[in-house]
Amino acid sequence: MKRLLMLKLLMIAGVLAITSCGAKETAKLDDKVLKFEETRIVSTTNLKIKKMTVHSKKQLPLKGWTGYLLNLELTSPKGDFATKDTLYTDGSVVVMDLYDIKTATNYKEFMAPLLSDEYYTKEHLIVGKLSYKHKVVVFSDPLCPACIPYMPGLIDEIKAKKDTALYYIHLPLQSLHPAAMTVAKAMIKLHKDGKIKELTKKIYQANFQTEFDSKQTDEKKILDGVNKKLGTKLTLKDINTKAIQDRLDKDLSISDDMGIQGTPTIYVDGKQDRTRSAYKRFK
Repeated sequence: MKRLLMLKLLMIAGVLAITSCGAKETAKLDDKVLKFEETRIVSTTNLKIKKMTVHSKKQLPLKGWTGYLLNLELTSPKGDFATKDTLYTDGSVVVMDLYDIKTATNYKEFMAPLLSDEYYTKEHLIVGKLSYKHKVVVFSDPLCPACIPYMPGLIDEIKAKKDTALYYIHLPLQSLHPAAMTVAKAMIKLHKDGKIKELTKKIYQANFQTEFDSKQTDEKKILDGVNKKLGTKLTLKDINTKAIQDRLDKDLSISDDMGIQGTPTIYVDGKQDRTRSAYKRFK
């Protein structure tokens, strides 16, 4: 009996030792990946690293390979900025992109976290009902050249489906289109007021470049352009409220949590869809 107990204790100790060893190896791999990224950035760019952390990591459906999503806070000659980077490693080599040779699937699809149900809210809903079975979410910038032609068609297609809702999350890319921040705040205010039918579609069809450049930073000039195109009378006081800023910050935080950097990014029933067309299968 004592011998059996001793054997059990030795087995438990062995499992604990393996677990501890595994944790140490994982920490070592994290350090290796971060060190690689630091060396790559310093040796190939003129950027300086302020802070770098592991945002998330996943074991890939490829034996021995792990995907890393990194948070980066960098300094450039033009100022500080934050970004993310995706890397893949088998412990011996690191690659920036990884594809399945048979299906040509980019393993970035496995890195994208699932979208939480908590984001399917009335404030994000632009087409359909909260109760609808299928849920399409778009992260978008109203001045993004890729979003402008895409969004009106997406809205029309979702409207034509019986049980599919469309949710919009603001992701103005300030480093690329500073003016988008002001447009996004105007959108939030107008959506809350609920007086303009098909507001989001009209925003993307407004052709704002005839009124202001996407790099414009003068909020009054930007808002004057929005008012002219939409026939509204918004003031800077209307859009620069704590409630509107909180809503915009919330959306930006969602994008950051999901590791999203580009627009348009589409999620269909909780999963990121890099084809941007998976919703077409819904009737």
